[in-house]
Amino acid sequence: MKARILSLLLLGYSLIGFAQQQDNSIAIGIVLPDQQEEINAKSFKLLETKLKSVAARNGIFSDSYGSFVMYPQINIIDNALVEGGLKNINIVELEMTLFVKQFDTNVGFGSCSKTLKGSGNTISDAVKNAFSKISPNDNTYAYFFTDVKDKIKQYYRENKEKMIKSARTMAAQQQYEQAFALLMTYPSSMEGSDEVQDVAIEIYKKYQDATCSAKIAQARGAISTQDYEGAIDILATVDSESACHEESLKLIEQIGTEIRDEQKRELEMQNKLIDNAMTLESKRIDAIREIGVEYAKNHQPRITYTQIIK
Repeated sequence: MKARILSLLLLGYSLIGFAQQQDNSIAIGIVLPDQQEEINAKSFKLLETKLKSVAARNGIFSDSYGSFVMYPQINIIDNALVEGGLKNINIVELEMTLFVKQFDTNVGFGSCSKTLKGSGNTISDAVKNAFSKISPNDNTYAYFFTDVKDKIKQYYRENKEKMIKSARTMAAQQQYEQAFALLMTYPSSMEGSDEVQDVAIEIYKKYQDATCSAKIAQARGAISTQDYEGAIDILATVDSESACHEESLKLIEQIGTEIRDEQKRELEMQNKLIDNAMTLESKRIDAIREIGVEYAKNHQPRITYTQIIK
């Protein structure tokens, strides 16, 4: 069976942000084959769309994943050819079984089966028609995802301290981005998410101390080429509790003596943002999310259907 590689990366706002407090902060990526005998790529594309709708309806975020993936197995139970009229019609009955597992450990977290029927000019058309009848409101999926979510939440409850310990170990080895990516898989709707967020901010402060010298050097380089706007953008990312904060303020003052009036007004707004304690935590969380996005984009593995079903 030819397998299609689905990218299951945590991208942009698709990441589970700590600031969100929604039940659909549980992420389960969807992996499908490219095609199999009598089922073409277009049919699987429709199935992917339908499964995403089913997942969303049941409080699951499926555009990204942390540790969990869902995949279908399709078995054609019966195929009948009805002759007559202008064209023959294929009628199929198939069984779709959905599985959820944790990819790293290969441990299953639940499965459910649904019988679907469809018709069309070809077997592929009939299968596609059967997929089109998948309803997000079907109670079969509601019961399935309720059970899966309970098991996943239990997993996170039992492994929260282990995740925090692993993240701190990564930070001690200056693997800050990897630590952020790990912590951000913890569902924000669960109890304990505040503790996970606090640890992420704790690590972020260390990350700032470790990287702020490079930011100061970048800002100085921008100032030397009179790229004041670029320098301001860089300096705005220096945390107010980092070791480089005072130096960043001095550079901002230096810029203030050299820029035009309209740029100066923008600089004043940036200063207010930097020094406003009420926005500090929000800025940190946004920065953590962005760092996690970049790490996931470059380091998260791409998972194939063939890997999943082994």
